[in-house]
Amino acid sequence: MGYASDMERCLNYIEKHIDEDISATELAKMLGYSFYHFCHVFKSIVGMSAGAYLRKRRLELAAGDLLNGETVTNAAIRRGYDTPSGFTRAFTRTYGISPLDYKKKGGTKRMKVEFKEFGPCIAVGYSLAPPEGEVDVRDNGAYWKGKDFSLVSEEDYAKLCNPNRGEIGAWMHPDGKTGDLHYFFGPVTTDKSFIPNGMIPLDIPKGEYAVFSVTKAESAQELAENVKKAWEYIFKDWFDNSEYKFNAGAIDFEYYMGEETYIYIPVVKK
Repeated sequence: MGYASDMERCLNYIEKHIDEDISATELAKMLGYSFYHFCHVFKSIVGMSAGAYLRKRRLELAAGDLLNGETVTNAAIRRGYDTPSGFTRAFTRTYGISPLDYKKKGGTKRMKVEFKEFGPCIAVGYSLAPPEGEVDVRDNGAYWKGKDFSLVSEEDYAKLCNPNRGEIGAWMHPDGKTGDLHYFFGPVTTDKSFIPNGMIPLDIPKGEYAVFSVTKAESAQELAENVKKAWEYIFKDWFDNSEYKFNAGAIDFEYYMGEETYIYIPVVKK
């Protein structure tokens, strides 16, 4: 018997007792592990903590309950939530949609993610300074919405664009002295030979990225909201339930390719 078989036995036990008040302490005792040893082995084999796995499985089962006709309240109670409001918050944070809307729409797809190498590349664009004060970049995705882009002529902007490349939206630190954040928005180019007045270059290093597909939209307003929801999902749910962490030495950005929109997150294995 090894760690893999022990964790398989543990997962089978969880499935049989998922509606009971299971704790990591009880699971460790069931396997004859110390609590610390169990937590370390479980995360190494399964890819997340026992608590995160239990929450994930209960929400998955609750989603099935909703599609099978259960009310939000009954699904919450059945899957161990003290209140429907607590269940709604957890469900919405994970699925990006409220349980009631999930039930009405007959389900929803999780955000698609792929892993690929990208860069190096250069973009040339606007540097948009937000109002004075703290900026929560995760709540300010698609910061281009409603901004004035008339500083550069349409002709000059068109010279930068290429149908095979998209436009980058990214929060950056253009001022090394103050550390102030600016939002960059502009097309990917081949070089820095042409930079219109009012624009700046942005170098994006080569790296490994988790690439998330943003839900398509019928309007700019809807797209901006979908981009914000995607950022929230990535940093409030996906990282916690993945085997990756953010690569702080690189840049995360929005990538707009015609009707397709993606979010690129530089990642490394935990």
